[in-house]
Amino acid sequence: MALICILFGIIFERVSDILENYRNFDWFDNYSRWILKTLPGLVSQQKSSILILLLPIMLTTMLLQIWFAGRLLGLIDLLFGLVIFAFCLGPKDLNRQVNRYLEAKENGNEDAANAEAGAIMQKEPPTDPDQQVVEVMRSILHESNDRFFAVIFWFVLLGPFGALLYRLTSHTMRSTRSATLANAARQFQAVLAWMPAHLVAMGYALTGNYEGAKQEFYGKNKQEDLYDCNYHTLITAGQGALKDCEPGEETACIRSARALVLRTLVVWLAFIAILTLIGWMS
Repeated sequence: MALICILFGIIFERVSDILENYRNFDWFDNYSRWILKTLPGLVSQQKSSILILLLPIMLTTMLLQIWFAGRLLGLIDLLFGLVIFAFCLGPKDLNRQVNRYLEAKENGNEDAANAEAGAIMQKEPPTDPDQQVVEVMRSILHESNDRFFAVIFWFVLLGPFGALLYRLTSHTMRSTRSATLANAARQFQAVLAWMPAHLVAMGYALTGNYEGAKQEFYGKNKQEDLYDCNYHTLITAGQGALKDCEPGEETACIRSARALVLRTLVVWLAFIAILTLIGWMS
């Protein structure tokens, strides 16, 4: 079931932008504001505030997941998993954003390129063209984990419950106006992303320049913050794996980073398929 949901979700994400149009978190933002207004003491809970916020939604998801299991020969369970998984990807398709960025750069449309760079990085991009290319490349290596690798990992491990837990945590980290809640979500997201980030880094090494990735990974500076640790794990392994990519090569670096992410995704899917075939996962 997990493999089918993942394959259909990723394929549908790549061939159509319908999911992007319907992937909307306004309902969760309204819920979050209502909770913060109803429970003003929530933010005083510091790290546990994100868990309290998500508890009602995640409890409902878990009960539905248990209730749907095995019904109608597993068809309802399959549809529920597919809907949740597809909803938790993104929220924007990274490949489509990279295509628009490359098109803008190749056409000399710097305004469009800056806008797409900001959308990929989810922050204000550098104005220097060479530095912008480097930062976009790093964002591709990092954002791929947040947008689909971590979602796949937790979906395989915990089903729809895991995928939704990760996505809502990540969304809260980026969207909430409460600094305390954002910090709690950031710390929890870092915990959830730690294992997927290291598995993705291994994928970069296996599908790229292994020695370069290994050298860059073990040579990276130690980070005290777990979120920063995940970030540097992904970009150091990724940049080391990009053997022929140097800053200043413009779109070649971007294409190489995207290709590396795609090869790593293929390895992940192949591994999940093997686990499914030998009966280690459903």
